[in-house]
Amino acid sequence: MAFKIAVAQFKGGAQKTTVTVALGEAAAEAGLDVEGIDTDPMGGLLRWSMAAEAEGRPMRMAVTGMPSAKELPDRIHSATAHRDLVVIDGPPPGALALAKAAIEAADFVLLSCPARPADQDSVPATIAAVKAAGKPFAGVLTVARNTLMTDTGRVALHDMGAQLLETEMRYGDPFADNYGHRSRGVLRKFGIDLFHEISAKIG
Repeated sequence: MAFKIAVAQFKGGAQKTTVTVALGEAAAEAGLDVEGIDTDPMGGLLRWSMAAEAEGRPMRMAVTGMPSAKELPDRIHSATAHRDLVVIDGPPPGALALAKAAIEAADFVLLSCPARPADQDSVPATIAAVKAAGKPFAGVLTVARNTLMTDTGRVALHDMGAQLLETEMRYGDPFADNYGHRSRGVLRKFGIDLFHEISAKIG
C-alpha cells in the first residue's frame, strides 16, 4: 500500500507544484515507484510531465491529472494498489473542496510555506484543515532569502504552528529553469534533501 503525501497550501504562488516535482522525482530516483497526482484544473504538473516526455527525458515518477474532488479518493486508492508513494499536488486557490479532499486522502501533509509574512495569510486556514483531518504535517519554507524578512517569516510560521523542516527552497536558485524537464541541478538537490528529511521524520 502506497504512502500518500499531499503538498498543500490554500494559496497560489506557494511553489506547490515545484515542491511536488522535487519530492516525487527524488523518491523515484531513490528507487520508489512514485505517482504524482495533479489536482490543479489547469494541469500544471501534468503539463510539466508531458513537456519532459516530449523532450525525450520523461520524469522518473508517473503523473496523472484528477481535478475532481469527488473522484480524487478513488483515483488515489487505485494508485496506492501498485505504487510505493503517491504525491498529491494541491490545487490553486478557490478549489477548497479539492484541497480538503487531498488533505483527507493523505497520510502526511507537507505545507508549502512562502517565506514572506505578507504571503502567509492562508497558512492558518490550511493548518486548521490539516488538524481537522487529523493528519501529521510539517512545513517547507519556499522562496527563502538571507534577510530579516525571511527570519520574520520563519518566526511567524512557527507561531502559527507550522513546524518547518531544515530543507528550504532558496530565492534566486534557478528552479524555474527546470520547468518542462526532468528534475535536475538545484531542484534535484532540493528534492533529495527534502525526501531524506521527510523519510527520517515519518520513519
